[in-house]
Amino acid sequence: MNRAIIDNKGIPPLAGICTYEEACKPGFTVDRSVELLKRFNYIAKMLNQTLAAHLARVPEWEVKCAFGYHLWLDAEHSAAIRKRVSEMREPPLGLDHVPDERLHDWLDEAIRAENTVELLVGVYRVIRPELILAFNRYLNEMNRIAEHPTYRLLRGMLQEEEEMVAWGEQALEALVQTPEQTASAAQWEAHLRAFLKAAGGVDGSDVSEPCTAVPRSDGQRYEMDPAPQRDERFIDPYNTSAKIDSYPWEEDSSPEEKAYSLIYKRLREMDVPEWMGPILYRIEGKPWEYYTDLSRQLWDETRHAMLGEIGLYYGGVPFYKYPIPLGASMILNTDLTPTEAHLILWRIEQSLMPKQTGKQKEWEIASETGNPISQLIQDYDWADEVLHAQIGRKWLVPDYGSLAATTEIADHAMRAWGQAAAKTATWSEQKEWWPAFIEEIRENQKRLASSNI
Repeated sequence: MNRAIIDNKGIPPLAGICTYEEACKPGFTVDRSVELLKRFNYIAKMLNQTLAAHLARVPEWEVKCAFGYHLWLDAEHSAAIRKRVSEMREPPLGLDHVPDERLHDWLDEAIRAENTVELLVGVYRVIRPELILAFNRYLNEMNRIAEHPTYRLLRGMLQEEEEMVAWGEQALEALVQTPEQTASAAQWEAHLRAFLKAAGGVDGSDVSEPCTAVPRSDGQRYEMDPAPQRDERFIDPYNTSAKIDSYPWEEDSSPEEKAYSLIYKRLREMDVPEWMGPILYRIEGKPWEYYTDLSRQLWDETRHAMLGEIGLYYGGVPFYKYPIPLGASMILNTDLTPTEAHLILWRIEQSLMPKQTGKQKEWEIASETGNPISQLIQDYDWADEVLHAQIGRKWLVPDYGSLAATTEIADHAMRAWGQAAAKTATWSEQKEWWPAFIEEIRENQKRLASSNI
């Protein structure tokens, strides 16, 4: 029923956001809105931490790639919610407090997944779908004009959550192949839903029931397994016989060798997200902006590895056919502290800035090879690395007082890493493979050229 007849001259009123009738909804009070947003924020934060804790350990490359992307989105979602809450109430905001211990218990179970399937079930079949339901409930009940900034925020987050769930379901379809796996996945889902039921749902408004499931949690913070893993497709993961770092600089190297040495360097960057995951999860007590910045850097490094994957596809070679070393992340994750690992990461980024030997030079070499994919990759890799050097400087230099002091401490960590990493050379026969790889690339170029691809 219309309460009044209004002449809007045929123009949609209220900026087209909703009708007058919809705008008369009482919606949520500011206090209730803040309460719900804090719950959403806590879930986004815990999703970021869950994926960071497991990225190195999951063996499937494709899952690592998705985790690198999704944990960055989770960090961004949390940052956006935090900003919105700060607009609605004066400090203290309490955004780093647990909003509901029962919510904590639910998410603390999910992070204790014992394999990839359990992890995907928890994150993509339980947590994110329930978050989507809560977002939709909020959007349906809210007053879109009174709290339009929240409406816009949740609509964007909803789309990304739906896209993540769609990926997770496809991944589970691929990984769950047997009746036993199906039963195990269903059992883990039921386990997590029992804890969710006890919490009254994501927004706490559902009827809760006491949880009778036996928790895996011992009440202590989850201890992640930092040792990186790769699945059965990947061979000889400690083989560093190919001196890829030197090939682009040799004047007598062929264009193919220059282009694909740079592409392969990007492919190898998967070890960076594998060592950044433990940094994100193990270093506690920083401002959320720290985790957002590092999540962005982790996603960029994941993209670089994916660009390497694409570059090899362009050359007709499966990305897993030849060795992709993981010794760097293995030693950094198991022999050094997360702070040392971050210092080393920053020191490496700093070393890539000089024009004559760094990222600009790599881009120039890639441009000269005539390989358009190599040039594209290096163009964006260069831009990303400039940002990464700034991120490291932003968060590390203030802790040590000066750039010089930070550099000295980082160099000390680099030496410790080099000494510890020397042992990984003995974990492989170091069989040379690079000439066979380049020969395959050349043969593929001939084949693709004759096929007009």
